[in-house]
Amino acid sequence: MKILYISYFYPPLGGPAALRNLKTIHYLSAAGAEIHLITVKDIQYTYYDESLLQRSRATSITRAPSLDPMALLKRFTGKKPEHSQAIYTQSPEKLKLFIRRLFPIDDKIGWLPGLIKSAHKLLSRKDFDLIYVSCGPFSSALAAYTLANKYALPLVVDYRDYWTLLKDYDLIGSRLSRAFSCHWERRILKRADFIVSATQGIVDDLAAHFDPKIKDKSFVLYNGYDEADFAELPAAQPDADYFSLAYFGNIYARRSLKHLYQAIWELERELCTPQKLRIKLYGNFNTEVYQEAESSGIREKIEFLPQIPHHDALFEMQKADALILIVNSSSPSGTLTSKIFEYLRLGKKILALVPLRGEAAELLTACGNEYICPMESVSAIKACLSRLFSLSDAPRPPLPKALLKYERSRQLNELFQILQTLVDSTHPRIE
Repeated sequence: MKILYISYFYPPLGGPAALRNLKTIHYLSAAGAEIHLITVKDIQYTYYDESLLQRSRATSITRAPSLDPMALLKRFTGKKPEHSQAIYTQSPEKLKLFIRRLFPIDDKIGWLPGLIKSAHKLLSRKDFDLIYVSCGPFSSALAAYTLANKYALPLVVDYRDYWTLLKDYDLIGSRLSRAFSCHWERRILKRADFIVSATQGIVDDLAAHFDPKIKDKSFVLYNGYDEADFAELPAAQPDADYFSLAYFGNIYARRSLKHLYQAIWELERELCTPQKLRIKLYGNFNTEVYQEAESSGIREKIEFLPQIPHHDALFEMQKADALILIVNSSSPSGTLTSKIFEYLRLGKKILALVPLRGEAAELLTACGNEYICPMESVSAIKACLSRLFSLSDAPRPPLPKALLKYERSRQLNELFQILQTLVDSTHPRIE
């Protein structure tokens, strides 16, 4: 099975999107697929992880040039990447959102000319069995749709997140832009031979909004965890002199730690916190995150640390007494942060600031996590923290059996069989 795999995000870019694509290609290749990847060439990005690229199993990697804002920023700043990094991280989120909304579909649409040109070269030279596109950016799906029709190939669309059904963070803007995006989402979903999604909620919402038959041609590929990442992971323990809460990743859109800070501030004045409490935040954060910390009243307890390579992050996670998750309550019910699975695999206590009725809470409850409360409720966070502090010495429970189905290699072996069946049975069509 020969796959043309399209993904804007891939190592050396770091983060959950790049990691998902790396692991997907790794295990589909291990199962027997020959995968030729097209990804973006050179952009300004908040997080690079060169160690991930060394684990790539793609048969070939084509890096297509782009004219999207992050590529142009990298080009204009030339040999001084620290300048472009500073411009991006120090720009207000409102300004970034304004710029994103200037473009039809999304702000990565400037990647499409280079992507399509590169794809034509590959497709004209090799006999591919299907096109697999990882979204977002969802503009990539327009290119995949066009290519699948031109070359009469099956199309597989991987939804890592919501597109037009993302209601809590409006990346689209005007009604005209939304209508245009909805038109293309409906058209792409109809043309797609198969849908892969990162959560069950995404599939359910797509089926409810667009077409119930979507459920019949879908597979939920959770970001999960890779057991191979933990096989040789050195053991580490929390510092006995501190009680530490740790967060790994970015904080964006409507997600915020200000209610957590307020809860800790109140508990501290009630003499209900450990004597030495610290909050360690690993990531590349925007200016608003730093401003929240400065006005928290507990700034001396908050430590900002740079984002680190994936393997190093897993090691550092072990040193926390509890790990923080954040999902704002206005998010769609199918919202899951990718780190949830690795947090669970490490067997750590998780302070989950997530909606009580969402897919994240369901997963955490099924895996035995007890510290779940809405991100926006100071009183609920205080109650969770009080229990967390009082049970800090409780023994670590065994890994829950419910977690096993989320192991990446298991999921991707199943997906490989589905894709092979699709290739064997699909009669390509043009719509």
